[in-house]
Amino acid sequence: MPGLLDGIRVLDLGRFVACPFCGMLLADLGAEVIRVERSVGAEDRHMGLLSPSKDSYLFVNQNRNKKAISLNFERNDKAKEILAKLVKHTDIVIENFSPEAAESMGITYDNFKKIKPDIIFAHISGFGSTGPYSHRIGFDMIAKAISGSMSISGFPGDPSRDQIYYVDYSTACFTTIGVLAAIYHRQRTGQGQMINTDLLQTAITYMAPYIGEWETGKKLRQQAGNRGYWLGPCDLYQTKDGKWVMLAIITNSIWRRFCRFINREDLIDDPRFHNDLTRWEHRDIIDPIVKQWVASQTAEEIIATTEKIPIPCGICHDITEVANDPQVKEQEMLTEVPSPDGTNKILVTNSPLQMSETPLKIERSFPSIGQYNKEIYSELLGYSDEYLNKLKEEGVI
Repeated sequence: MPGLLDGIRVLDLGRFVACPFCGMLLADLGAEVIRVERSVGAEDRHMGLLSPSKDSYLFVNQNRNKKAISLNFERNDKAKEILAKLVKHTDIVIENFSPEAAESMGITYDNFKKIKPDIIFAHISGFGSTGPYSHRIGFDMIAKAISGSMSISGFPGDPSRDQIYYVDYSTACFTTIGVLAAIYHRQRTGQGQMINTDLLQTAITYMAPYIGEWETGKKLRQQAGNRGYWLGPCDLYQTKDGKWVMLAIITNSIWRRFCRFINREDLIDDPRFHNDLTRWEHRDIIDPIVKQWVASQTAEEIIATTEKIPIPCGICHDITEVANDPQVKEQEMLTEVPSPDGTNKILVTNSPLQMSETPLKIERSFPSIGQYNKEIYSELLGYSDEYLNKLKEEGVI
């Protein structure tokens, strides 16, 4: 069954996370996504721990379902001409170069609109297209730092950064939404358009309630470790067998269920604990009660008990345990794909989106450098094998 975006072609000029993950989502939805990179590969292929295919685990997880061609368009004029020809046959271009780098290479909406008037062009940047930071290079952790999220993360003390690139991934999702809306707009009007997203705006979007707490309410949120802020009780607690579970005894109804189960109805009527905020304010009284209750049971017993009550609870897995979690396995949240040469299998994420009538699936593994050169250049642009060999000898592809 063809995907929802069957017939849509995307040139993915992205690197690292935000742009490639956007391209992956579009590919999962059925678009033909062509990753364009240097003939030696881009930075994200070789950065960090490498998989058996000699590509980074970051790369293999964000480029399955894509095709790949090599094209040294960054400094080669003939390659730039070929890129322009590819744009003529393309619906969408996505990129996350720094504004200055994109301008110097001619990778701009204005330039591409001249080549293909109805082009949809998505530009992902660190800080947006205007303002004093617009020229800066940005990464996920820089946006987190500026947004204030590090100042409220971790345990009391120095600012703390979590290790997950949620700003990158979320910016990719916002960009994907913009692209899909632009496709719909083009179908109705025939017009293309430019989509601008940036990491700092994403980080500020997620931090807005906490910034508002200070700017409007003059309430300063501070570091609280694993404790849920303004809520209670919500924290990691250690079980009898030394494991950790996350409990979220939040909202009055869940709190009342918990108190009845542990035979502490007196806590329900205590005015000090009448809502989440007051339970937070008196956490020095409540948390030891919950801590002692959890410590009296094993992790499996806690899970069984909390399902019975019921209250939200989950075991805090070590990274070595996640893939074998029964829910992760049942939902097939992870899957294996072969390396391009077929010699190894590598674990990647399955599609995070499930649809009843048009299911998403992984059609192809992640590509090797230039794996689809012949298909794209010969079938799309009509280049002969002899000309392709010449382009390779000249360092164009």
